[in-house]
Amino acid sequence: MISKKTINAIELCVLLASQRAGDYLTTAELAPRLDLSISYLENILKPLKDNDIVLSMKGPGGGYTLCGDAAMVTVWDVACVFEKTMLDPEMPAEGPTHESYVLELEQVVIKTLKSFTLSDFADFSASVSKSYADTMGRFKFKPLPMALTPKAPNSVFQLGMSFQ
Repeated sequence: MISKKTINAIELCVLLASQRAGDYLTTAELAPRLDLSISYLENILKPLKDNDIVLSMKGPGGGYTLCGDAAMVTVWDVACVFEKTMLDPEMPAEGPTHESYVLELEQVVIKTLKSFTLSDFADFSASVSKSYADTMGRFKFKPLPMALTPKAPNSVFQLGMSFQ
């Protein structure tokens, strides 16, 4: 029942819940942490933003953050954005069928997901760590190669001194 996209969305929301209130994370910071491409991450963020689970801000210092308190958002709130269910107010009147088993299983999964909030899984010790830009450097320069030291004399005077 739960797709890989839903699992990635839940992991994303847990990561956003782990941040301090008011801290925004960009897709460039989120992608390596979740091991997802930026375009795939944006495909997950758009429905979450449309359903008021994630808040975004453009410009310098912008990015994405969780909308509201992580203790108030259940895992099912995130999952139901991406998952279609078979829930129907009318149960089949006939005997046990495959659909009735699937429906009962869905109800158990939904009840379980509703019993957990994002704050149950959030790692708040990660919120005090340095940001991705602080650890990797803002411009992501490659390390400079070792400086070459010449083995030959630097001038004609040093060349002449080497013959003495």
